[in-house]
Amino acid sequence: MEEAMNTTTPFLTIDPVVSDRLVDVYSALDGGNWKKMINNHDELRIRLVSQGIADPENRSSMSWDDANLFFVSCTDLTRDGRPYPLETGISKEKFGRFPYGEGSSISYLRDWIRDSRRDTEHLEEMADLLEKLNSRMSGTSMEKGVGRLQMLGWLTNEETTNLRKAITSRCWIPSAEEPLDGGCHDAAKHIVAHLRAAEKRRCGVLLRIHN
Repeated sequence: MEEAMNTTTPFLTIDPVVSDRLVDVYSALDGGNWKKMINNHDELRIRLVSQGIADPENRSSMSWDDANLFFVSCTDLTRDGRPYPLETGISKEKFGRFPYGEGSSISYLRDWIRDSRRDTEHLEEMADLLEKLNSRMSGTSMEKGVGRLQMLGWLTNEETTNLRKAITSRCWIPSAEEPLDGGCHDAAKHIVAHLRAAEKRRCGVLLRIHN
């Protein structure tokens, strides 16, 4: 049992996040001006107060680490404050644990696509956005937090749309050496399902890892 657990890949999820808040919260926690940011986001101030934060403008008064503060600030909730997962039409397992390598369909697609020579500009944008979703949090104080919270990257709603358009374009083809037959197309299908769901919600997306 212990050996099986040690070889089990982490489980990944794409969660909905409030798009127009992402850049500002991220920048404020990455060396920016937290108080100024809060003063520009009344709904965020109200959310933090509802979570027990007495003085949302004063970052130093909060006991939360940056990762949990980012997650609570940006996650997309229902009107009554409950989690509101994306409706993708595919099982969480299919996306969450891709059957190759580290278990990430995003990493698989990034590593095994090749230029179709039909739309190089779209391919470059696709590679850039996949990398942002996969590692935008890397090396920041928001990457890991208390409660085993671990976030890899995020995209705004505009970036989400751009990535969906790039993946569904004809800018790429699978490598002839890809290890899984149809792997790139399966990975693309799973990712696009999440991106389309986020577009319908007009939200951004956050890639989380669950160990």
